[in-house]
Amino acid sequence: MMKTITVCQRKGGNGKSTASVNLAAAFAGQGKRALLIDTDDQRNSTSAIPTKRPIKHTVEDLLINEQMTVEEASETTLWEGVDLIAGSVNLSAAARELDRRPGGHGALREKLESIDGWYDVCLIDTSPSLNMLTINAMYASDGLFIPLSSNYFSLEGLAQTLEAYKKIRNALYHSLQVYGMAFVIHDGRTCLASEVQKKVKEQYPLYLCETVIGRNIKIEEAQVQKQSIFSYAPNDRGAVQYRALAGELAARMKL
Repeated sequence: MMKTITVCQRKGGNGKSTASVNLAAAFAGQGKRALLIDTDDQRNSTSAIPTKRPIKHTVEDLLINEQMTVEEASETTLWEGVDLIAGSVNLSAAARELDRRPGGHGALREKLESIDGWYDVCLIDTSPSLNMLTINAMYASDGLFIPLSSNYFSLEGLAQTLEAYKKIRNALYHSLQVYGMAFVIHDGRTCLASEVQKKVKEQYPLYLCETVIGRNIKIEEAQVQKQSIFSYAPNDRGAVQYRALAGELAARMKL
């Protein structure tokens, strides 16, 4: 049974897209078939992964065209085991269309229900905004993963993300879980980073993953080269840490 996880954070700059693409690659490295859906109009996940052919359709087409299937919208990427449904720069129009449509919050869930069994895991990269696309992502998911950086603004984003989660859970989807949160951009050399990490651990001990991804230029270089950290620098500490984080999340999801 496919597990669907929304990667969300209400503040930008917390490594959301970087975590999405590298977790997708990490799950694929575990022998799982992964689908990555980019619902952020900045398209960072889309630009990070090369596809085998030019992108023909986007997540906008999938959500607005009621006849389009996931199979038609998805692209095979050059990352083994990872398929992609690309983002679009015009997603604000898609969000407005879904907002007008009765039951528009369930458009993505309806599409994904038709492919259960095709993939082992589906990751949905989202916008920092709590718009109709993010609501679609949460409603389509089994749970959330919240990426963190070790700065004060990340704490603000975390509180806002959990508030949004509670609203969606109470209003629409009582079974929605938080699979976990993790520091994916952490600079252990600063006192502030240690304080932020300590505060999150104290407030959310059940949610916080043990794995910490240190700030790492290799991870950034890999994205520029359109590679995962595993193909770009397979023995780098970033690769080791992302493998460990994927292992933790897989255990939490019972994947």
